[in-house]
Amino acid sequence: MTPQAVDVVVAGALAVDFSCDYAPFTNSPDQVEPALHTSNPAVVNQTLGGVAHNIAKAAHLLGAAVQLRSAVGDDLTGRAAISQLEDEGMSTTGIHTLPKPARTAQYVAINNANKDLTLAMADMKILENIPQSQLTDMLRIPFNSPPLEVLVADANWDSTSLHKWLDIGKASSHTTTIFEPVSTAKALRIFPPTSSQDKTMYPLVDIITPNELELQALHNHAYSLGLFESPEWFTIIDALGIPSSGLRVPLAHTTTRALVDAGIPQQSIKLLPFFPTILTKLGPQGVLLTQLLKADDPVLSSADEAQYVLSRCNNGDQTVGGLYVRLYPTKVLEAEEVVSVNGCGDTFVGALAVGLAKKKRVQDCVGLAQRAAGLTLRSRESVSPELKTLQGEI
Repeated sequence: MTPQAVDVVVAGALAVDFSCDYAPFTNSPDQVEPALHTSNPAVVNQTLGGVAHNIAKAAHLLGAAVQLRSAVGDDLTGRAAISQLEDEGMSTTGIHTLPKPARTAQYVAINNANKDLTLAMADMKILENIPQSQLTDMLRIPFNSPPLEVLVADANWDSTSLHKWLDIGKASSHTTTIFEPVSTAKALRIFPPTSSQDKTMYPLVDIITPNELELQALHNHAYSLGLFESPEWFTIIDALGIPSSGLRVPLAHTTTRALVDAGIPQQSIKLLPFFPTILTKLGPQGVLLTQLLKADDPVLSSADEAQYVLSRCNNGDQTVGGLYVRLYPTKVLEAEEVVSVNGCGDTFVGALAVGLAKKKRVQDCVGLAQRAAGLTLRSRESVSPELKTLQGEI
């Protein structure tokens, strides 16, 4: 029997989310931020979440054939999570139930009065302590399955398990791999505990989707490991053809002066040998696409895209074509339109995965992903049900 075709596999956290929105009394000393070390009035909502679940749900609502690979505990919360997945119309075949003392993952977000995240607490240990036999079962892809278009892995796995997931995608030239960093601490798991001279690190994954703080954490960690000093790294950077005068002026034109002053595009460029496509989520500032172009990329000969090609290979390298940097502005919502920021970034990644599964270029997926994220910003759900309205745009 031929397995059902799956466009997108998402591996990572399935959790029960608690969103606590600060609702100050009229006489509260701070009308925006909750007070520390005491109880605060709030509106608390409980939903099914987890980074991987949110990404998979977004892809599902946008019409993709998606499978979530995750684990829950043999507890009340785990059974409720599986039941909710079924209610959402999503497949549960990739969900493994682990025996006690494994606990189903839970996430608690504390938001200020503007619905911006103040503090979050996450219990995702279940994915870091999976027995090897269970992990082997979770990793198994039927041998006669149709080729997988996109594999997304979040950073809730331990580093070894994370790279086993990514290796499944990297084993096929047909599959695009995406890494969602989750947090500044967990983002560093993408760097395997190997020598900085290990050529298998170039690249580690096709696409990463950090926010500004996660990008900085990745950059600083790579620096601390001495990865920017390796011959392999320098060979790729040298092939980009960056002029000796630098890129500060052109970067200010294709992004903004503020971003350049903060060093965000510069950090992205230095990380390209490890992650050839970086989509940095900058909130109301938009999304920054930094990309290492291959030598045969049609973008290099496109008049419309020429303004974003900031350098071209001039040393005869047969694989590297140049550097692409582009800031995609986002529609800024009024404060009263924003209901919750939770799940916004995950929705972006889910929509991106669907676009890529439809064979679209990254450049052509960003706008749709931003609109999808905007719908979630307006919703109390971790992923807005309104995403279904965007199916016709894919």
